[in-house]
Amino acid sequence: MPHTLREKEWVESAPPSWRVRGVFCFLELTKVGLEMRRCLQKRPARYLAGPEQRRRWPIFCVPLLLVLILLTLAGVSFSARDVTDQTGRHVSIPEHPERLISLAPSITETLYALGLADRVVGDTDYCEYPPEAKKKPHVGPILNPSLEKIVTLKPDLVLGSPEANRIETADRLARLGIPLYGVTAHTVDETLHSIEDLGQVLGRGVEARALVQSLRQRIEGVERRVAGRGRPKVLFVVWYRPLTTVGARTFIGDVIRRAGGASISEDLGGEWPRLSLEEALHRDPDVILFPRSESFAPQLEEFQRLPGWRDLRAVRNRRMYFVSDAIIRASPRLVDALEEVARALHPPEGAPQEAER
Repeated sequence: MPHTLREKEWVESAPPSWRVRGVFCFLELTKVGLEMRRCLQKRPARYLAGPEQRRRWPIFCVPLLLVLILLTLAGVSFSARDVTDQTGRHVSIPEHPERLISLAPSITETLYALGLADRVVGDTDYCEYPPEAKKKPHVGPILNPSLEKIVTLKPDLVLGSPEANRIETADRLARLGIPLYGVTAHTVDETLHSIEDLGQVLGRGVEARALVQSLRQRIEGVERRVAGRGRPKVLFVVWYRPLTTVGARTFIGDVIRRAGGASISEDLGGEWPRLSLEEALHRDPDVILFPRSESFAPQLEEFQRLPGWRDLRAVRNRRMYFVSDAIIRASPRLVDALEEVARALHPPEGAPQEAER
């Protein structure tokens, strides 16, 4: 059965990035050789004195092609560098990656925030932010991208996430000689580190540090505003049938803590634990948060009529809020979600505390 890629499974060194480039170069040079042959065959007879001379030109062209191929491969291999990605894998990547494919929406958002839109040659069907990302060639869904489409786009580096992509995808890319750099984060601080690391790897170190600095200032602003205030109990609903919430080791849980709240599922094991309605009633949250997404169909008013849900304090007091789906993505917009959650948990004085429709 396919399973989600995790850091402990990213243990083998990735293949050198020049291998896939070398294949592309070899194919291109082969085309050049065939074109040379066709051109020579079309030359007038006076340029080829006789059969002996006509047989000699391949002897000259073959070594030339071999030399060109070797020089090309040598040039690319010398420009590669060995690095450790964010999951702990050792991977050989180009010195200056120019053709990038993103296999996760959070990575796509980060690439655009770092000013790398022109280098992105492909992303997934679910990469919809910023809107310009929708115009890029898509390589398919996150869990099962098309390897054929990836190869066709001739990337020199693919960026994936153990939280989104399968181990099978990484294995198949490795067999094709395409390097995959792993990107991962479980907290707000780790997200900032991930952004800075990615910028460094892709030659945008200065831009990444400036971006992270501005994000840190906004985070500190939120923390100052909620400091000293009471911490309302919060239930974050990933899905409601069955009730699925967030564990402690997630950036969603970290956002709730930094926004001045206390997640009622903080003590549950796993990243996405299930919670019975009976247990939710026992823990009785003050605020309920839902991700704002097309897949979440019910209106908030419907929970006031649902058995079990209508008895929750947050539902009775109409303290239910949709928050940006940025809260489920480890990207720069995670700080937007932090600010939004802080406003929901600690509304400015005079602001109404009622459910967002």
